[in-house]
Amino acid sequence: MKRSLIVAATAAVLSLGVATGAMAQAASSPTSGSVDQAKALKKQADADYKAAKKACNAMKGDAEKQCEKDAKATHEKAEADAKAMKEKAEADKKAMK
Repeated sequence: MKRSLIVAATAAVLSLGVATGAMAQAASSPTSGSVDQAKALKKQADADYKAAKKACNAMKGDAEKQCEKDAKATHEKAEADAKAMKEKAEADKKAMK
C-alpha cells in the first residue's frame, strides 16, 4: 500500500514537471517574448517549483530526493528560459531605438 502510494505520487510529480516544462517551452521559447512575459514565466516557474516541492514532501527516502532533484532541475531550466527571454527582449528593444 505504502509503496503504491509512493509510486503514484512520483508519477504525479513527474507528470506535473514534464507537462509544465512542455507548456513553458511551447508557450514561450527564449527567442521570443517581452520583458513582461519573461517576468510572468519566472513567476510561474517559482509557483510550479513550490508546488512540486510540496508534492515531494509526501515521499520518503530516495524517491523524495529524486523528486526534489527533478523539481530543482525543471525550475532552473525555466528560470534560464525566462532570463534568456528577458535578455532577448531587452536587446530587441535596444536595437529598435
